[in-house]
Parts: sequence; structure tokens; C-alpha cells
Amino acid sequence: MEPLFAFLLPDWHFARGFRWRDVLDVALMTFLIYQAYIRFRGTRAARVGAGLAVLGIFYFLAQAAGLFLTTWVLGGIWAASFILVIVVFRAEIRQILEQVNPLIASFSLFRHPNQLNGVPDFLVTIADTCFTLAQKRCGALLVFERRDPVEPLLRGKGVVVDAYVSSQLVENLCTPPTPLHDGALYLREGRVYRASCILPLSETLSLPYFYGTRHRAAVGITEHSDAVSVVVSEERGEVSVVEQGSILTLPGPRELVAWLTIRLSYPLEKQGVWLDRTLITHNWRAKLGALTVVGVLWLMLVGPQNTEVGFTIPVVYYDIPVHFDLEGKRTQEVYLRVRGSRELLSLLDPSRLRAQIDLKEAKEGTSGYSLSAQEVNLPLGLQVAGVDPPVVTVTLKKKPLPEKLADKAGPMKDHP
Repeated sequence: MEPLFAFLLPDWHFARGFRWRDVLDVALMTFLIYQAYIRFRGTRAARVGAGLAVLGIFYFLAQAAGLFLTTWVLGGIWAASFILVIVVFRAEIRQILEQVNPLIASFSLFRHPNQLNGVPDFLVTIADTCFTLAQKRCGALLVFERRDPVEPLLRGKGVVVDAYVSSQLVENLCTPPTPLHDGALYLREGRVYRASCILPLSETLSLPYFYGTRHRAAVGITEHSDAVSVVVSEERGEVSVVEQGSILTLPGPRELVAWLTIRLSYPLEKQGVWLDRTLITHNWRAKLGALTVVGVLWLMLVGPQNTEVGFTIPVVYYDIPVHFDLEGKRTQEVYLRVRGSRELLSLLDPSRLRAQIDLKEAKEGTSGYSLSAQEVNLPLGLQVAGVDPPVVTVTLKKKPLPEKLADKAGPMKDHP
């Protein structure tokens, strides 16, 4: 069980080598997982993905515990399941990929939510019109965009209207047999942006039986984003509001105006701020969950590859020119930090490591030689994280002439 405990309680020395590339890697994966979550939330694909995640956790635990057969079986099942999910949900995946615009998702991070001061007139118009439609037993569905972009989540984008809100316009768009009555009204920044939009349906089993497709669509869009919905039931003549998948029936227009005003209004001091704290606090549970998942994956996959250890190794000087000698004190040992996977580091024999200085091109005098990965005989798969000291100073001096040659040279100088 020791490998399992080592896996669950990893060596944190690798955190010292946490680089800006790792920060960027974690940030990008957190963004992608969060975007996938808000688009697949509440769908069958999300439930299948959760099952695959549990299967992956058992796979890593079995691998860390050294259960070879279990690891092999779970790895095969996980790989086959992953391919099966792609085949089964290919239509949903293709639809989402076709609708996703990375520019919209990126700009939405820095976009400020819709600013409403006081009670806007268009909310009063919306509330009165909704209850008028309810009295006429005419169904309607309205979606109000907040911070999360709604357009990429639409199953059918409908028709662009981009008009000011008026009771005549809303009632006409929602009353049959007009061509655009079937679908949802998509409101953005206080305007009717699109009509006849098809929304994602909620697949939750907790909705009461008497709620039909219109209510499931109202719940579905709020499960995938922070948008709020207003739905008018043609069967019961009721007006309900939906936020984060929860449905609330309101008794009159005044309550609807108050409910919408609270959810679509923001403090005045936030106006003009292109990046505020809501970037983090908005839907913070989902963002924290995405960051946690990426962090755990990083620890399990990348962390063990970045384990770091240190050794004291000798310095070897070779290819010294025959007419030079090493003079004075020189560096005999250096401290080497090595980074790599635990498996490779466990097989490493520190006694075989050397820092090798090539003096083939050396000249007389004092010179400095930088120590890098090329000067250390590390096995493949391991990296040099650092060497202390990073520079070795070497002093070379010419060798003195042998005594016999000196004696022969002396009489030659005294010859007449």
C-alpha cells in the first residue's frame, strides 16, 4: 500500500519548479472544463461523463496501488467507453462545436453584465404583456441574458429582430398563428434580440409532470447559463420565472417587475469597470469545481513528472592540454537538482553522475565554465533543474620544461 499512499500524498518538492507554462496550462484547461460544464450540465452526456470520471479515478488508484490486472481492465474499459461516448453523442458534440464561438466565450469574461438603474420601462412592459397573454391563455417564453452568452447555447437561433421592447411587438411575436410565435424570445441589453429561438431542454427528473416542453426549455437554458426565464402557461394561465433551474410562480405584474429588476440590476459603482470581482464570484462553485478537477489531474499526471531531487556530484576535468597544468583551488563538487518522474528517479544511481568540464579549447589563465544539462551525464527522460554553483572557475598554467631539456639548453647558450 506504500505506492498508494505516495500517490495520495505526493512529494511536494516539484511545486518549486512550477513554471509560468504550468500556470497557463492549468488556466486554459480550467476554462475549457468550465465551458464544457455549463454547456453539458443537466444532459445525458454530463451524467455519462461523471461515470467516466469515477472510472478514471478507480483506474489511477489501481495503478498507484500496483494492481496490474485491475489497471489493465479498467484502462481498456475507459478507453472503449470514451470512444463509445463520442459515437453515441456525436450529434450533440457536433452541434455544440458548430455553435461555439471562442471569441464570444472569451469576450464574455470581460464583458460587464447588463446595467439597469431603478425600474426600467421595458420591464414594466414585459410584465404587463406576460400577464395579458396569461389571461388570453396564450403561451410565451422569454429569456433574459445576463453575463453568460446565451447565443452559443441555442439549439435553433431563430430570427434576428433587434428591436425596442413594446407590448405590441411582444404580444404579436408570441400570439399564434404569427410565423415567429413558436419558440422563445431572446432579450439582450433591454432589446428583443431574437425571436423563435429553440432552447436546450432540461433532462432533470424532478420537474412536476404537468410542466411541458415550454417549461423544460425555460429550465434548460438556466441550467446551462446564468440567464433567467419568464414562461407563460397557456393551459393554466400562470406566469412563472426560472433561475438556476428553479421555477417560481408569481401572482401579478408587480411581483414580476420586482423579481426581474433585482436579477438584472447591478450597483452603480460597477459601471465602467471592465474587469470586476464578479469574474470570479459569478458561478463560483462551478469555477472552483473546474479548477479542482484540473488541479487533481495535474497532480496525478503532470505532478509526478515534475518531482525534484538533489544530489552532490563530483566535477571531472578532462582533455586538459598536455602543456598545461591545473593551478590553485578548483571546484571539486557541485549540487545538482534533477527533475523527472518518480519512476525514473527511483532507478537513478547518484554515484554514477558526473559534471564533466571539457578543457580541450582552454587557454592559459583563469576562465569560467557554465554548467548546463550538456555537462551532466543524466539518463534520458530526466532534466537538470539547477546546478549550484552554476559557473566553475578554472586556472591553467604552462608546465615548466623538464630538467634535462633545461640542461641541454644551458650549454648551447654559453657556446662561443
